[in-house]
This record gives sequence, structure tokens and C-alpha cells, in this order.
Amino acid sequence: MELIAVVTTFVLIGLFLVYKHTLFTPAKSNKINIENFQEQIETALNLPRDSEEDWQNEPATESMLQEMADRGIWLDQKLTKGQAMNILGLFTPPDGRQVDILKHFNIPYSFKMNQTMAYYLIRELFKDPAKVTEWNNRPPTTTVRQGLLFMEGKLISGMTHVEAQSRLDKLGMERPEQYREWKQIDRLFLETNNPEVRAKYQVRKITWKRFFESYDAVKATGINPRAMSGEHIIEYTLRQDDSIVTHAKIREAMQPASS
Repeated sequence: MELIAVVTTFVLIGLFLVYKHTLFTPAKSNKINIENFQEQIETALNLPRDSEEDWQNEPATESMLQEMADRGIWLDQKLTKGQAMNILGLFTPPDGRQVDILKHFNIPYSFKMNQTMAYYLIRELFKDPAKVTEWNNRPPTTTVRQGLLFMEGKLISGMTHVEAQSRLDKLGMERPEQYREWKQIDRLFLETNNPEVRAKYQVRKITWKRFFESYDAVKATGINPRAMSGEHIIEYTLRQDDSIVTHAKIREAMQPASS
């Protein structure tokens, strides 16, 4: 029942936050209408703390307070680091790990959550040892599998995600140059499939197979992976195969005129 209550509270916070942030935040400013976020901020201030994490009780840093001030948030009380992080987290989307956990456990409305909501939901979930075991024993993600294939050209069947990630980290220590390239590849794949970048080019999501084909070709031209961008990958892929374009009319317009 405790988890259900927390879920309900945070889902409501998240739904209000998403729509009110869109409606009341000026397009070119981080400032908010404080009155419209009063309830969310009050909730964030009173969230339970992790007693074993003493840093949360330390005074909030000047940079935290300045970031809040930049958003138009001034409070007549001394804040701890934990409280400041909870407030700032209301305006930050969940990080990659949080999203993976929420998706794995089928948490409703996870795509509307913010970082503070996600943190406390996951904290409640992982109070159940069975949930921790389930998470640790999940299969490797596609990204980790691709990392292992890049680093050693093979996969070991039956590995959990934790085991696969540990192996990838170990390979990274043994082969730092190759691992640095892998980190660039990981970055590039995310950039290539960034919704905003794909919308700009009107292309579908690019698979790992097609990505690597384009990556190797672009790299062969002499461009250092550190200087490469997702747009390099998309532009090369488009020159090779315009079927990744989402709309048929755009593909037709790209075709050379027939003589």
C-alpha cells in the first residue's frame, strides 16, 4: 500500500508538471510561474530522506540555490542538498538508468515522469529484495550486447545484464583505446536516433546494423570518431538508401529528375 500511495502522489505531480511547465514556462527562459508549481515544490520539500546518506542533510550549495533562482524559485527557508535536488529534479527528465528500470517494471506514465518522481519510485521498488534480484538478473540490454560484440566480436550466452556490463567494463580496462572508440560509438548511436535529429531529416530509427555500416564508411573518409556527429551518420545513410525517409513524397522529391 505504501508503494501505491507513493506512485499515486508522484503520477499526479508528474501529470501536473508536464502540462503546466509547457503552458507557463516562457519559450526562451527557464523561469517558471511559481504559483503554478507551489504544490509540487511543497511535496518535494517533504519527501522522505535516505538516513544513511548523510550528504542529503548538508546545506544546499550556492550553485543549487542559483539554479533555483534562475528558475524563479526563492524560498524563505534554509534548504538541504537533498531538498534542493528534489526541487530541481522536478524540472529534469529521468536519466537513462531510471527510464530502463521504470520500463522494466511497467510503471505507468513513466514517459511523463521527472527525475525526482523516478528516484523515489525506484527507491520504493528496490525495498523489495525480489525486485532487486529481478533487476540484476535481467538480460543484457542491446547497447551492452553491441558493446561486447564491438570489443571482442562475440557474446556469451546466458549472461545477465550485470555480468555482461561487468565484462564490458573489464574489457575497457584491458583495451582502453578500443573502449574509448566504443564510448564514441555509443554516443553517436544515441545522437543518430535522437528524435529531434531524426525529425530534422524526416528519417526512421536507424538500426545498429545500418549504423555500423555508415559509421565504418564515414570513419574510412578520415573523420575522427570524436569529431563525428549523428548527422554525419544520417547524411551518409541517406546517400546510400533513401528508404529510411519516413514519407514517400519526400523520397520522391529527393530522386533526380528523369531525362
